[in-house]
Amino acid sequence: MKLTYAVVIEQAPNNYCAYAPDVPGCISTADTPDEMREMIGEALTLHIEATVEHGDPVPMPTMSIDDAIACHCRTLIDADADWLAEFGEFPSALWTWFQPVEVEIPAPHAALAEVTA
Repeated sequence: MKLTYAVVIEQAPNNYCAYAPDVPGCISTADTPDEMREMIGEALTLHIEATVEHGDPVPMPTMSIDDAIACHCRTLIDADADWLAEFGEFPSALWTWFQPVEVEIPAPHAALAEVTA
C-alpha cells in the first residue's frame, strides 16, 4: 500500500530537517537535501509500521502541500511567540520547501486493513 504525505523540509545552519504535519512526532535530520528526502521516507515508514504494531490508527495523509504550508506558518507564528518570550530570538531556517513523499507500507496488516476500510 502506498501513502503520500506532504512534507516540510528546512535547511538549518548545520543540517536539514523534515517532518510530515499529518504524522505528529515523526521527524528526521540529515546532512544533504537528497539524504533528507530518503531519511524522512524511512522515518515515515518506520513510524507507521510501529503505529500498526501497537494497534493504533494509521495517520492517513490528509494535507495537500498548500495545507502543509499553512500548518507550518501557523506553527512558526506560535513558536516565535513562545521562543521570543523565553529566549529573545528565534533561530530561523535558511530555506524551507514542501514536497510530497510517497512511502510503501508492507502488505496490509489486520490493523491497517481496519483503518483503511
